[in-house]
Amino acid sequence: MLISVILPVMLILLSGYLFGRFTTVDPTPISKLAIMILSPALIFSFLVRNNLTSTQMIQTVSSVLIFTVVITVITIIFIKITGNGHLLSPSLLSTVFPNTGNFGLPIILLAYGEHAVTLGVVIVVINFILMYSLGVYFASLSGNNWSEGVKNILLLPTTYAAILAIIVNIFNINIPDFLYDPIKMVGEAMIPLVLIILGIQLARTNIKGYLSSTIISSCIKVIIAPIVIFAIVYFLNIEGDLAKVIILQNAMPTAVIMTLIAAEYNSNPKLVANVTFITTVASFFSLTALLYLLDIFFV
Repeated sequence: MLISVILPVMLILLSGYLFGRFTTVDPTPISKLAIMILSPALIFSFLVRNNLTSTQMIQTVSSVLIFTVVITVITIIFIKITGNGHLLSPSLLSTVFPNTGNFGLPIILLAYGEHAVTLGVVIVVINFILMYSLGVYFASLSGNNWSEGVKNILLLPTTYAAILAIIVNIFNINIPDFLYDPIKMVGEAMIPLVLIILGIQLARTNIKGYLSSTIISSCIKVIIAPIVIFAIVYFLNIEGDLAKVIILQNAMPTAVIMTLIAAEYNSNPKLVANVTFITTVASFFSLTALLYLLDIFFV
């Protein structure tokens, strides 16, 4: 698993890291391209020709929502009892939302193939909605700007790509290959590109201050979160590739986009950036171990 799955991801990420370290290129336009064009194309192309049953969809949504609630409660408890209540908002942004898109999809593709990516994309869509609703609420706890989250969801092209794909599936609309193939090709470009963007962003992250909260949030994300999602999948009796994908996606490091949301709402983006960097580096080890465990528990 280390050679065939983790190492290729590390190499692509490293290329982005080195590019970000030794150049002054602004990654913002590239990120916007990924969000506005590549991400909707990827989501649409995988959702429109998926073979998920209604049971699998219910299991996926249920596991993600339960996981979100449990990690939120755990984070609140740990932050409160350690006397870091004033950093609750950025701590929640750091622990609750995994990097299912930038980091999760490439690993799933290399580990389990395109069929598993379809399952992974469903979780990406759910997390996009959660990040721009619940995540915005967490970021704006003092300002009560939760309505901004709804507005952001409505502005996301990925939202409409998912809705369109659902409509196509419900009405069994046939998408001809001459339309589907270019959309899929554009979408597939997202997977290596977002890893490069992630590398650039990590190269420009300086870990400063908030040592206690950074360590607590990082431990919750790297150690506790995989245990929690493993238990949820077990109790919901989810099996096979679906179980593997749900566990992997929710065991991913902190989503980079949470740093941007924290900055927008002045919710201590430095702490979120600290946890993002540490959990991403630590995940190379934790995810390697997790991949081996998943092959043992879920045949």
